[in-house]
Amino acid sequence: MTPPSRVAFSEHAIEQLARRGLSAEQVADAVLNSHDRRRRNPRSADWLLRARGVVAAYNWPDGDDVATAYVVSVWPE
Repeated sequence: MTPPSRVAFSEHAIEQLARRGLSAEQVADAVLNSHDRRRRNPRSADWLLRARGVVAAYNWPDGDDVATAYVVSVWPE
């Protein structure tokens, strides 16, 4: 399957970006450029990724949309 080419954020993830001083661009870059390093997540989001100073919990594909990774939560590493 082709990796994601765009990233969407949940309301919770947007709140976490602001609260933790992270940028959406930083997280999107991490997800798009390090997607192949993701690990299965045993919690509600499908994947967990640690890269570029952030941890992102995300779903991919986003429903039937294989081009979109949907970030559920994010925090600094």
